Amino acid sequence: MTYQIIALAVMLSAMVSGFITFRMIGMKLAVHFGTLALALIVTLAAVMTGIPPIIYAAVAMQILAALTAYTQTWKILQYNFQTSPGYAPHLALVTMLPVLAIASLLT
Repeated sequence: MTYQIIALAVMLSAMVSGFITFRMIGMKLAVHFGTLALALIVTLAAVMTGIPPIIYAAVAMQILAALTAYTQTWKILQYNFQTSPGYAPHLALVTMLPVLAIASLLT
């Protein structure tokens, strides 16, 4: 559960940086922002209950949240690279999620 609690803290931080990023580019990150919010809720449920299927769902959602961050920002970064420093904090945070998710499965 330690890695899930750390992932929960990362997701809370990512929600803040994600909201700022979301405001910068509008609705283009709606899918990612929704996935991140859902991952946060499922991870919170996993931490509170400790039920293995919910933990597996949280792991899947955390990985999906990271994937959607990159797929949603790819076109923006590809064609408007000058703005990439604005997305770096959020991408750095969500990149930690798959690592924490895999670590929680291995322990």
